[in-house]
Amino acid sequence: MKCSINGKAIAAFATFCTVLVYLAVGAAIFQAIEESHENEQRKNYEEELHDLLQDVDKEFHDELKAPCHMVEVLQATPNVTNTWTFAPTVIFCLTVVTTIGYGYMYPVTDEGRGFCIFFALIGIPLFMACLAVYAQHTANFIRWVCKKLRKVLGGKDEENEKVQQIVTILFCIVVILTFSAYLSYKEQWNYFDAIYFTFISFTTIGFGDLYPSSTDTLFYFLFVFFIILGLISLGTVIEAQTSNFSAFLNFISSTCECMCGKCVTVEKDMISETDEVMNENANANGNGNHMKSQEV
Repeated sequence: MKCSINGKAIAAFATFCTVLVYLAVGAAIFQAIEESHENEQRKNYEEELHDLLQDVDKEFHDELKAPCHMVEVLQATPNVTNTWTFAPTVIFCLTVVTTIGYGYMYPVTDEGRGFCIFFALIGIPLFMACLAVYAQHTANFIRWVCKKLRKVLGGKDEENEKVQQIVTILFCIVVILTFSAYLSYKEQWNYFDAIYFTFISFTTIGFGDLYPSSTDTLFYFLFVFFIILGLISLGTVIEAQTSNFSAFLNFISSTCECMCGKCVTVEKDMISETDEVMNENANANGNGNHMKSQEV
């Protein structure tokens, strides 16, 4: 038993490490492809700006340069700014394999777009497999906690499943509220906007209307950690609720079949019984006629 548990733990850890390595390698390749194009864009902009301002008097040079930079910020595509450094690219790769896709950052070169297709085809099923493994481990851990609580507090076995669902929902709520509180503090968002962004991210909807602007290493680490943890926790809740809705729909379907098919079933049974009686009578008459013919 211990060997089995350790084996599962090692497999889960190996899967998680594989995902991390895949994200890191993908980020390095994306950075190599897109950063050179980004630098070329920036260089072209600086040259155009220099050509624009070279004939301007020195008195107005600085006054015109600031508005030009402002126009750059307002009208620039994501690749005009310093986007494709390693840490933001890892976040981009995470949004690809999780299918969140905020849209704040995207490849613009043919090579980058082609690699993105290849990266997603392998990365999405790989991440989903990792997510399923850790969701199962999370469900097992919650089940173990519920059993311990039932032994301490007492309760019926029938109530254990309901308690598990409640604990799973509470765990998911705690993760959402914690990450939202961190975002609200870090980004100076109001708390409702932070909850909205967190929920949109954890459900992989990813509108992209809100996105954090922090760039420090700790933020990137916590962002990846909470996104993965949130996907696991909310995925466990959604799976449980999907099972509940499926059971409810099956109950409605069976009830409708019983109500609508009751008369038909009874009628079929009566017809079957009548046919059986008629067949028995026919067989009896046939046997009687055969015996009479023998006597004659």
